[in-house]
Amino acid sequence: MRSFRGLGVALLVAAGAGCVPLSDYRALERQFDEQEKFVVAHKDTVRELERREQAITLRAREQEQQLELLRGRLDKSETLRVRLEERLRAGEAPAHASVPASTPREEAPTVFGLEVNPETRGLVLESALLFPPGRWELKPEGRAAIDRVVAELNGPRYRDRSIRIDGHTDDAPIQRSRDKNQSNWELSAKRALAVIHYMEEKGIDPNRLSFAGFGPHSPFQKGSDDKARARNRRVEVVLIQ
Repeated sequence: MRSFRGLGVALLVAAGAGCVPLSDYRALERQFDEQEKFVVAHKDTVRELERREQAITLRAREQEQQLELLRGRLDKSETLRVRLEERLRAGEAPAHASVPASTPREEAPTVFGLEVNPETRGLVLESALLFPPGRWELKPEGRAAIDRVVAELNGPRYRDRSIRIDGHTDDAPIQRSRDKNQSNWELSAKRALAVIHYMEEKGIDPNRLSFAGFGPHSPFQKGSDDKARARNRRVEVVLIQ
């Protein structure tokens, strides 16, 4: 830039000496001014392009880091999936093991000698075993069945797992306990709570326990005949990761 300015001054001096017409020197000086402006303008453009390149490079690095993080998570998920498949092939079938929904009911898997609901993956305890009709107080044979489950849940394989107790009823309106229960919602919740309280008495850490009452709205077997309703009146023990 200085060389352009210096040359312009030299030309003006030469013009004053009478070597060439003054108009030519002025035209040359205008050209030098234009060149100077061109250089300045393009320097700003170059700086802007460099700034954009740096920003693009930074974003590319951030995206690469996110990609590496996602790859790591995918690898961990794949490792877990392979381990679960190996456990299932080895015959280890915990209560939460995935069972295809198309498995026929008569061929449903069992754990601890109890049927597993393929949809909820919960151990099924029929209400007829646990409670008197329309009631929520545990029968002696119901306590004995829960004792067997508690022994397994407190064992080394499952002692770190959380447990949810789900209460279910059939779709028949409340009859026997209408004075105690407003609906099947209430009866299903009371039955789930009765099992939770008994499990706590038998040594299950209460921090592992939760419950839910589904009333008649999550049937185990579709239909309103006596057989379907008997299967739908149940409590399920669901293990949670």
